[in-house]
Amino acid sequence: MKLITPFTYNEVKAVTCGYSPFGKAALTVNVYFINGLLIDTGQSRMRQAIINFVKTLPVQQIVVTHHHEDHTGNLKPIKALFNVPVYGSAKCSELMKKPPTISLPQQIYWGNRPAFKITPLTSNTLPTSNYTFEIIDIPGHAADMIALFEPNKGWLFSGDLYINTTIKYMLDNESIAQQIKSIKKVLQLDFDTLFCAHNFKAKNAKQKLKDKLQFLERFYAEVMHWHLKGYPPKIILQKMKLIEKNSIKIISNGKLSQLNMIEAVIRDKEKHN
Repeated sequence: MKLITPFTYNEVKAVTCGYSPFGKAALTVNVYFINGLLIDTGQSRMRQAIINFVKTLPVQQIVVTHHHEDHTGNLKPIKALFNVPVYGSAKCSELMKKPPTISLPQQIYWGNRPAFKITPLTSNTLPTSNYTFEIIDIPGHAADMIALFEPNKGWLFSGDLYINTTIKYMLDNESIAQQIKSIKKVLQLDFDTLFCAHNFKAKNAKQKLKDKLQFLERFYAEVMHWHLKGYPPKIILQKMKLIEKNSIKIISNGKLSQLNMIEAVIRDKEKHN
């Protein structure tokens, strides 16, 4: 089943797209457009719907928040449609020269993406005719992730920094410590609207991120409590009374799991010792 929901908030136009081969559409993705700037290009599984949304817009430039396939899945056809500059962080530019492999669930729900030449952002701002977006480095979910902040409007285009207040699984290369640091960084900004790539929040956005921060800090502290007692990750999972989604873990070959969250905490701690 597919889900296609266009919406508008103030001057921002957007479309929410989701796909599932097994029933109700899941793992939806938001693509945003504001004043000539397209922010992310969505998943290739929903290519036609996203192209239909984009093709009537006056796209003058594109920016991707990070290299993951649900953000870069339609770069090639959209670039072919408009032939405009495509920007991302320097790390994103490097990663997209040869994109990392993805797991089977990611391929099923979002689809893959080919290599693509992204122009590295060389300034800490990205202007449009009416706005100037500040570029904020927010690594953690992905090493190359950026947010776009419009201070005069109080808008934060946050990539995957938020997603939800709580999370139940994580990629095997994420960092919880960096996510905590990145959330603390953006909480210093004056914003109220969160243009999350998966979960748009029109109001009380700062509180939503504070709730996410509290969840991550509590999770980190509890994992460390059991780790310092000498327990291995799989036993810590049991001690914390967490239930692993084995179907996701198995078909992703371990790339997506709740155990990854525990291992991320331990990895972060060992890295900073």
